[in-house]
Amino acid sequence: MIPQISQAPGVVQLVLNFLQELEQQGFTGDTATSYADRLTMSTDNSIYQLLPDAVVFPRSTADVALIARLAAQERYSSLIFTPRGGGTGTNGQALNQGIIVDMSRHMNRIIEINPEEGWVRVEAGVIKDQLNQYLKPFGYFFAPELSTSNRATLGGMINTDASGQGSLVYGKTSDHVLGVRAVLLGGDILDTQPLPVELAETLGKSNTTIGRIYNTVYQRCRQQRQLIIDNFPKLNRFLTGYDLRHVFNDEMTEFDLTRILTGSEGTLAFITEAWLDITPLPKVRRLVNVKI
Repeated sequence: MIPQISQAPGVVQLVLNFLQELEQQGFTGDTATSYADRLTMSTDNSIYQLLPDAVVFPRSTADVALIARLAAQERYSSLIFTPRGGGTGTNGQALNQGIIVDMSRHMNRIIEINPEEGWVRVEAGVIKDQLNQYLKPFGYFFAPELSTSNRATLGGMINTDASGQGSLVYGKTSDHVLGVRAVLLGGDILDTQPLPVELAETLGKSNTTIGRIYNTVYQRCRQQRQLIIDNFPKLNRFLTGYDLRHVFNDEMTEFDLTRILTGSEGTLAFITEAWLDITPLPKVRRLVNVKI
């Protein structure tokens, strides 16, 4: 049983200052500091309960970038930010005692679909069942299955590398993510996709935040490749630590930062959009009853 929060502590002044400055700089989303709103965000599908100081509801990647840019300023360095989707995680990933960035209220648009090439582009707050309902007339579905699909968001699924029933056939979420749009601390926007190693090396030479990320991940994962293969456990889901092994493909010809972000539980960036591989709907379904 979740313990009851016995009192409603007030919002600290630093958080109020952040929210005020956020709105002054053109934030178009919503902010909430009432006890009712904070209490709603204090639980998820886990056994934990943490009362946040505030909740923000961005409407776009630009809003998220504004949050990240303001958060990077020295006077706000003590604040904690956590992205939240549907709150279906069982390990408390969507909880904190700082500021919750809720991606589900407004950022729930299906942006683009390409049935010929078999992919769809969505915002992080799209619910899995919502996406599959949209894809059905096209003869496709998003294959990773989970029991909370009527409320789990795609952003949350990516951040936890979600999987469930059917994963032995269709795989986990990371097997179906073609690329993401992510916002880094400071407001830089990172678009990921599989790249030829030569292009990844070139990007790593840029004297920018994104260039330094490419260079650091590329060099370390390449230099320590054998150590990673020998020592990292072979996991079914990449939720306990970053998926360093699959940053490179087996042939070492492609490099993809997507695999670092998938399963990172919001610790590296705010994922705002995703390009997803979609699967043709099966023509036949069979049920096998195994009696033990």
